[in-house]
Amino acid sequence: MDEVMAVSTNGAQIFAGGVVLDINGLDPATTVAVHGLTVTTLPDIGAVRSRVATANDVHFGEVECGKIEGVTGGQFSVGPGEDPYPVVMNRSVIAEITGTNPDAVIVKGDLTSFGTLVEYAEFCAYWVEAFGDRLTYVRGNHDSYPGEVYADWPVQVRDVPGLRIVLLDTSRFAEPGGRVSDDQLAALDGHCSETSDTVIVMGHHPIDLPSVPSDGHKCLARDDSEALLAVLTKHRNVVAYTAGHTHRCRRIDVDGIAMIEVAAVKDFPGAWAEYLVGTEGIAQVVRRASAPDAVAWAEKTRAMFDGFYGPYAMGRLEDRCFTLPLRRAPLDPR
Repeated sequence: MDEVMAVSTNGAQIFAGGVVLDINGLDPATTVAVHGLTVTTLPDIGAVRSRVATANDVHFGEVECGKIEGVTGGQFSVGPGEDPYPVVMNRSVIAEITGTNPDAVIVKGDLTSFGTLVEYAEFCAYWVEAFGDRLTYVRGNHDSYPGEVYADWPVQVRDVPGLRIVLLDTSRFAEPGGRVSDDQLAALDGHCSETSDTVIVMGHHPIDLPSVPSDGHKCLARDDSEALLAVLTKHRNVVAYTAGHTHRCRRIDVDGIAMIEVAAVKDFPGAWAEYLVGTEGIAQVVRRASAPDAVAWAEKTRAMFDGFYGPYAMGRLEDRCFTLPLRRAPLDPR
């Protein structure tokens, strides 16, 4: 299946002939034919001031893909002597992110599969070793299940030229769904007020609102979602809330805020997102893992759940690749 995976302001990523290809040197806002596929690049965002890479649902330690309570059939595992698939997928994504030389890297939870300290150490061996102090990460629900305490920092802030990122810990002990506390919301409010730069808020669990249906996923609790939305919309400079957890790519706008979900690293399509912060806008570009062994595993898991998983995880191209506005705000005089 040949398809356009990603478009940026000056290029595209396509999957053709079983290979992931990166096409560069295109003009912004231009439609061209590439390998028999029609590609329309994103609008110009001006000079790029900074780059941020994000990933989620990396699941070190997982050995059976597609295993869901109450669902039988369609699970996938690696063969004897093969590298564990979380290693295969993370290794490819880390290499590709490294090649972009990002200013910051954010991992939005589900660092592990079973929440053990051994799995957490494996995550650190790959991601911390690769990115050092450029890396900011937080736990997800898989990490909080057995009660080990790590990566549970309530609120973290990362600034790059032109953008502030606020990362929330939305996970709670032994809960698949998410919560945010009043203290976290107060801290978020302050962090949005104290910068004039554009702000993107991140967390593991997506918001759950009538206009952003959870589709059966245990996302952020409804009352907490409403409270978080109230803080986000209070600040002119907040443009997006982006999460993982659902293993799909999706964007739904609510009251001027882009509610974004990014698919998992550990199976199809092996997704990670890049934010290009320009002088005239911010481009989100979701790419897929491109190493041959990663492509082979991703294509195998594309067929999970009787073929439902592939289009579900990918979403639409406009769910993966788009531009966000720059919204500067006056500093809070307090």
